[in-house]
Amino acid sequence: MAPLPPESTPRYRVVYSGNGHQHTQEWRSHLSPSALNTLLEQLWTEMSPLLYSTTIDDVQFAADGSNIFNSVTMDIVGNVYGSGSGSVSTVPYFISYIGRSSDGRRLRVYFYNVNELGVDYRFGAGENANVDDTIADLIAAGSDLVTIGDLTPVWKSYANGGISAYWQRNVRP
Repeated sequence: MAPLPPESTPRYRVVYSGNGHQHTQEWRSHLSPSALNTLLEQLWTEMSPLLYSTTIDDVQFAADGSNIFNSVTMDIVGNVYGSGSGSVSTVPYFISYIGRSSDGRRLRVYFYNVNELGVDYRFGAGENANVDDTIADLIAAGSDLVTIGDLTPVWKSYANGGISAYWQRNVRP
């Protein structure tokens, strides 16, 4: 499968911080900022019980065909989700959601600053109500979220918990 350029679709970046580190999520969508704000608010609220205190710092947008991101006004900016504070050992923890479109292109959405990884580094259907609700929200979004090929993803019925090797190396002395 031939690679596609990153600017194949409009993109939003959600910049968020927690536990002393900043992370970025990328969402591909043709939605307006206000419509995407509603979806993001719902997703972050569902994830909130699985997060240490996390603040949305900024949301940026790059139009179709552009690699230039500019901040957009969204109500979600400044919101805090989760509670408590993690430790150095929890900085690399993440939960990811996986989708794939009909052309075989995969997308993955990561939430860092999480407070659990699941028993076997996977949250299967029915294991965690917040994960199940987040997956249901992703599925309900339908074509409001797209892959790099600009097609609707089919979301997996599970989420993966993991430990990022990149963040492991970053927090080592």
